[in-house]
Amino acid sequence: MTLLRVQDLSVSFTTERGRAGVLDGVSFELAQGETLGLVGESGCGKSVTSLAITRLLPKPSGQIDQGQVWLDGVDLLTLPASEMQKIRGPRIGMVFQDAMSALNPVKRLHVQMDESIRLHAPHLTRAQARDRALELLTDVGIPSPQMRLNDYPHQLSGGMRQRVMIAMALAGEPDLLIADEPTTALDVTVQAQILMLIKRLQAQRGMAVIFITHDLGVVAQICQNVAVMYAGRMVEQGPVKTLFSHPKHPYTQGLFNSIPHLDREPLTPLPTIEGLVPSPFEMPPGCRFAPRCSQASERCVTTPPLQQKDKRTLACHEVAL
Repeated sequence: MTLLRVQDLSVSFTTERGRAGVLDGVSFELAQGETLGLVGESGCGKSVTSLAITRLLPKPSGQIDQGQVWLDGVDLLTLPASEMQKIRGPRIGMVFQDAMSALNPVKRLHVQMDESIRLHAPHLTRAQARDRALELLTDVGIPSPQMRLNDYPHQLSGGMRQRVMIAMALAGEPDLLIADEPTTALDVTVQAQILMLIKRLQAQRGMAVIFITHDLGVVAQICQNVAVMYAGRMVEQGPVKTLFSHPKHPYTQGLFNSIPHLDREPLTPLPTIEGLVPSPFEMPPGCRFAPRCSQASERCVTTPPLQQKDKRTLACHEVAL
């Protein structure tokens, strides 16, 4: 059953240089209980996509120009702000990229968690909210949660701060969890613990998850489906197993080729994708990857059609599904 459907989503920002389009016609679907990996280089629009879905784009610079975001048949982009506030928390939880920035540095954890819990459950007393906070911290594996509730964010390790952010995102029992680079800046062992935590909580609660990352290894470990973005557009989507074994789009192939492999000769230079991601003010016509693509042809000056076959989608003139 489809929980979330994003259709032709376009977003732009007002800057000193003028209007910059950062998302162009982004579309994807997410089923109940499914994990979708959203991958691509920095600046491709992954985080902006999540902010647009939750209508948390910075105002007044950020603007949704067109598109629909359907959650259980309701277009979130048409809801009044007061109704959208009721969606965040109880229906959609968000784990932001930098836990230290997302948490208030001058408030103890029990104050911040109390605010988060009682915002969506105002009928709870402070004692009940504290019990709920202890329950959530226990669920996410925080040791000695009673003691930790009195700590400030700077007194916690990076992994523990990220667990607190996950606990706060789960406070409203959401149907959808959006995790934006939740393992960034964490060491490998803590990263593995956070990934296992998200998988366990998803299995227990039946949530759908959008996992935003640039790490293809993380996607292989936690996701069932993957969507690859480049310069504000979706270029390829499909099940993780088939897309990882047979990537079709030249950009997707370039991402996979740049991953180190143990069977390669030591000290061999890694293949790279030549060139740079284009500026939002200088997007090339047609396929935005064409200036960096070894397979580009004259046809690539026009926008490639979207091919669909066997649960996969591909936007490329030169490659067929």
